[in-house]
Amino acid sequence: MSSIVLTIALVAGIGLVGAIILVVASGKLAVEEDPRLGDLVGMLPGANCGSCGHAGCEAYARALLEGAACNACGPGGAATAHKLAEYLGVDAGDVTVKRAVVACRGTADRVVLQERAGYQGAPSCRSYSTMGHLSDGCTDGCIGFGDCMAACPYGAISLNKNDVAVVDPAICIGCGLCTTICPRHLISLQEKSDVSEVSFVLCHNTLMGKRARDACANTCIGCHRCEKVCPKKCITVENNVARIDVSECVGCKVCMNVCPEGAIYPLVWVPHT
Repeated sequence: MSSIVLTIALVAGIGLVGAIILVVASGKLAVEEDPRLGDLVGMLPGANCGSCGHAGCEAYARALLEGAACNACGPGGAATAHKLAEYLGVDAGDVTVKRAVVACRGTADRVVLQERAGYQGAPSCRSYSTMGHLSDGCTDGCIGFGDCMAACPYGAISLNKNDVAVVDPAICIGCGLCTTICPRHLISLQEKSDVSEVSFVLCHNTLMGKRARDACANTCIGCHRCEKVCPKKCITVENNVARIDVSECVGCKVCMNVCPEGAIYPLVWVPHT
């Protein structure tokens, strides 16, 4: 019996010594937290969207304490940038305004909607896109189940009458969460340019000519007309789709006038309401 008691006492003693060593070590090795961290996290919107280039709001706050720019928070915008800069005693810098844009307009009779009618799986764009099936429709257009709409924490995305995702620029704060959700990579963040309206191709269809038209009436056919007339040479056609560098576009709208399919639209920068 005494040996059992001795064993228990020995184990308890070892545990006590170990606990004391851990307490002392934690005190010696502890990294002192900057008391400003909590304040900075509280100033950020808490979207944890990663648009700042960091893993989340707390990670960005830590980066701010190490000298990161105060103007990287898309959801917070200029107001947050100035608040952070004033607190840290630094310059806020220029805030780049970004809005999400869906590169698809679709039509009510587009082939993908007919094919989707027979789909039996989960009503999800990502689930649908993983199904192996042959398609006569546009395999680069909006599927229309609304994954991006569900992912938007600000309610800036809706589905129009053609079951195509549409972003309300007056609500969108450019967090970028929707851009990672779309399985067809139709959604991109576009930076505000120096002009009020720039041209943007609302299509991602890589099919050619008649096949593109048969798949969707609102499609770019890669005819190069816009590319040829652009005075700034900011339009290129790749994989049968025109792409416009909005940072170089001056809003002359010449490309819109020559597009035979009407696939180019003005990208209007609407201030938040």
